[in-house]
Amino acid sequence: MITSKQFTRISTVTTLLALALVALPGAAFAFSAAGDFSTASNPNGVWSYGWSTTLGSAFNPDSSSTNTYQGGGLSAWMSDLAGDGSPLVLHNGTANPVSDANSNFQPGQLALGPGFFLQYSVLRWTAPTSGTFSINATFSGLSFLGDTADVHILHDGVSIFDSNVTGSPSPTSYTGALGLASGDTIDFAVGVGSDGNYNEDLTALSASIVPEPGTLGLVGLGLGCLLPFRFLKRK
Repeated sequence: MITSKQFTRISTVTTLLALALVALPGAAFAFSAAGDFSTASNPNGVWSYGWSTTLGSAFNPDSSSTNTYQGGGLSAWMSDLAGDGSPLVLHNGTANPVSDANSNFQPGQLALGPGFFLQYSVLRWTAPTSGTFSINATFSGLSFLGDTADVHILHDGVSIFDSNVTGSPSPTSYTGALGLASGDTIDFAVGVGSDGNYNEDLTALSASIVPEPGTLGLVGLGLGCLLPFRFLKRK
């Protein structure tokens, strides 16, 4: 049977661990669109790969993945592996630049491409817990011939950022903090832009979502409170 003295020691240790968690830089807990990319499963943790017919309409998860897109060094999620013109999410997981048609992917770079039938390519992040999160994203054109894409960030289907990428790289960026509930979604979407077709619209996305310090504190203290009671239950 655990004594009060042992319980005090356990509580002290778990509290110190929780405080250490709070003290760690928020960047250590960043969710990275490119850094977290995987073709193993969809959803992949907090990230989901898919598309929508129109901006903000129903999210359709991609059904196919490959690590040798068009026989090259790119990895991809798409709705139809065999269909040319499918909306897709591409990633260069190699240590070298990879060329695809008129676009050049740098090592570690991720990009979204809209579909032939004007579908939006959508990368979705789902909040794992409630709290305040800092969102940082930059869209930029990849085509040597110049992008003409429209780009967006949506919270639960409602746009919080709308812009265009015209040319290459012609970056456009968003930075902001949002209070989110567990299960809320943040969508990064790329459409065909003003020219009305999907040609030359592969658009690089650099995106990270980082819990604010207060959110990290709640998570850390919650873990600190739960650990001693789990220990008691096991005893």
